Amino acid sequence: MPAAAQANKLWSHWQLYTVVRSLAADDESIWVGTDHGLLRFHPKSEEKTVYGAGEGLLSTVVLFVKIDPAGQAWVGTAGGGLSRLEENRWISYTPYGYGSSLTYGAAWTGWPKGQGIGDLWVYNVAFDRDGTMWAATWKGLSRFNGRAFETFTVDDGLIDQWIYTLAVDEKGRIWAGTEGGITRYDPRSGSAHTAQWKSWTNADGVGAPLQAVMPPAETDPADPLYSGGQHHTAGGPKDITRPVNPNYVSSSLFDREGRLWVGTLGGGLSRFDGRKWMSFTDKDGLSGNVVYALALDHNGRLWIGTDGGVSRYDFRRFTNFKKDDGLFAGAVYAIAVDGAGAKWFGSYGQLSRYEGD
Repeated sequence: MPAAAQANKLWSHWQLYTVVRSLAADDESIWVGTDHGLLRFHPKSEEKTVYGAGEGLLSTVVLFVKIDPAGQAWVGTAGGGLSRLEENRWISYTPYGYGSSLTYGAAWTGWPKGQGIGDLWVYNVAFDRDGTMWAATWKGLSRFNGRAFETFTVDDGLIDQWIYTLAVDEKGRIWAGTEGGITRYDPRSGSAHTAQWKSWTNADGVGAPLQAVMPPAETDPADPLYSGGQHHTAGGPKDITRPVNPNYVSSSLFDREGRLWVGTLGGGLSRFDGRKWMSFTDKDGLSGNVVYALALDHNGRLWIGTDGGVSRYDFRRFTNFKKDDGLFAGAVYAIAVDGAGAKWFGSYGQLSRYEGD
């Protein structure tokens, strides 16, 4: 069998007719966040469960889905806040109240002022070592103690209020990727402001310089792709490609060595080892300079979803997967690794699975 045919045997595809914005895997299923709700897909049986407004989600634009340490599914939405699946019922958390939207009234509780989640646009959550949940919103970083939220903003030390990704290090510090760079928050460092908050931007090494990764025509400051400035109105993959901004951190994770990896909007992939930043772009072999998604496989290797496909990085070189290699679409917005080690990729209108190494 030709090598190309062998490679294609490792791929499976499902057409969804919508943008796949986020993916998560549990022991039995793949959770797929889309522009038209949340899909729970069982690969073995191909059974599907769809969650939308009729099932209690306040918005069907699902920006992320995550499985918490207890096995519960959480989703962040565009305009509908944060929701948790509890015994086949969605409990939603907004800045104004929480409960089930299917039974407003007795099942809905209003928040005292300032105790709700920071915003209705929620892009990510992370859980620290104590099980505390942190939420990335468009109005700051929200901490949830199980009873109420506390939200931190630029007034507290964030470099930017528009947060898209969160990661927690081995010391319990929260790393918030924003539209203006990345901020580290240490909740255990006491009350000293400078000890709790520290930020890095492109000037510090986050993201490769624009002139190093963009075509000459796009480096003209009059070009809207370069100058940016206008905020995204929908906040999804189709919007994220418009302004190019290496300070815009769109994805993040820690590897097994404790190094932080962040994906940027046009500045490629960056790594922070605790002392200095190093960036990788298409000139180093990366499939694209807009990095939407990051994941680690069972071997500790890094998988990177970009505007030019998928890259696998073994910390020596990049191996790229594009349409000719079996990947359905050009840009990949979401990645998950299931229990068997298969890699799942979300794109425009397609869910793909790769069972190779």
